[in-house]
Amino acid sequence: MPIVTLRRFGAPTSVYSLLDADTDDARAFTTYLNYWTGLADGIQQYYGMDVHAGLLQDLRSRKDFRRLTGRGRPADLTCVGELLRNAWMSQFSLHLINLDDATRLSVDNHDAPVKAYYATTRVATAWIAVQNAAAPTTHRSLLTAVSTMVTGTRVLPSPWNMACSAIKPFPTYSGFHQPPGTSSNLSPVAPAEDRVAMLLRTTRRKAVEKRVADIKHHRKLAKAPKGEAERQDAQLPATTVFDFAWRNRTRSNYGDPAMHFVGALDHYRDRAFASNIRTWTDTTMLLFEALIAQRAKAELREHAVFVIGRDRSGMAEALLLPRMKALGVL
Repeated sequence: MPIVTLRRFGAPTSVYSLLDADTDDARAFTTYLNYWTGLADGIQQYYGMDVHAGLLQDLRSRKDFRRLTGRGRPADLTCVGELLRNAWMSQFSLHLINLDDATRLSVDNHDAPVKAYYATTRVATAWIAVQNAAAPTTHRSLLTAVSTMVTGTRVLPSPWNMACSAIKPFPTYSGFHQPPGTSSNLSPVAPAEDRVAMLLRTTRRKAVEKRVADIKHHRKLAKAPKGEAERQDAQLPATTVFDFAWRNRTRSNYGDPAMHFVGALDHYRDRAFASNIRTWTDTTMLLFEALIAQRAKAELREHAVFVIGRDRSGMAEALLLPRMKALGVL
């Protein structure tokens, strides 16, 4: 009997789960769920139950972070307020559906990677604007700038400092506490850093494959030139967790949403996906807000007060205000 007929006649959710469990959509959801779990679990392991306090303690122990306060501040910060407000609104919208809402969370999860990507990259762009007096204007230039920050400074802590700089002839990583091991993308249990290594590795592999495919298309070749994958791998900037966030964002925008309404299987998995991506987003925003506070604390306070004072959703008080208090901005 087709699935649609079962749904029409009110088959219980457990029947759908049995039918959908052995599908590509379920495997895709499991893969992305495990990736976000790896990031969220790592953050909890590194910084403890009070993640804000733990992350800020780590940052403040870093000489590169402390030295930011002694450097000059760019005179033109006109774009920073707009970037911050876009970041904060994107995060607010990520929390509109309650984690315990079993009827709507799967729908919201389809768009959650988009909101998370824009929340985190707008605040990252704001930091780059404060630091360099100019902000990247494309996604690729932003991801390249972040990659340079990850590999060229010591200001970012785990897992934001982790990168994969090559996959050929073998994967090459940086920022890990120990050489990462391998794990299955479908395994329910795996070390957090092994999951992060996998998401970096697969994200880089897909980027290399796309570059090779583009070359074949533009040159009208049936087969890529010998060694092309190796050349593209060598030319690609180091892959960071932000490249993974971009990858999941584009999949949500352009991929098949069946991963969510078929592959999620149950509310427990939906809830875990949403909770993990929210943890990642909140702590990533705190990280870059902390960097901004080192160079432009007055401007950060001004924009935060503007949003908190005018927000009618309660999201600013629940999400933004605790971070500003932790930073000593408010």
